[in-house]
Amino acid sequence: MAPLLTKHRETVLTVVQSSKDHPTAKQVFDRSLKRDPRLSMATIYNSLNFLTTGGYIRRIEASDEGTRYDGILARHDHLVCRVCGHIDDVDMLPTEKIKLAQFPHFQVEEVSLRVVGLCAGCRKSGKETRELRLA
Repeated sequence: MAPLLTKHRETVLTVVQSSKDHPTAKQVFDRSLKRDPRLSMATIYNSLNFLTTGGYIRRIEASDEGTRYDGILARHDHLVCRVCGHIDDVDMLPTEKIKLAQFPHFQVEEVSLRVVGLCAGCRKSGKETRELRLA
């Protein structure tokens, strides 16, 4: 039986866990190549999918940039800039204050909050603004 974490998956996991900027698959690929130049983009995508499905890392739908990856598994929230894609980790819903309604037909496994807006840099530079939409 093959180990769950192959050498390639361990490389990708290390790269995501050591990144504080919530990297894209392309960024994970570029950083992983420094550790193992034999890696392909397909291996990166397959590893990211395995690691996300297996609960080793988290997938974040950020903005127009698409999917980003987070190596921090502890419950936390994200501030996402809709212009530059920058993501900050924040704790807006402290675990001890979360009160979930009981859903007899649904088992809650994770609670997270993603707040989309403009980072200080984009606001300061006068980047595009639009009306805030609350869903």
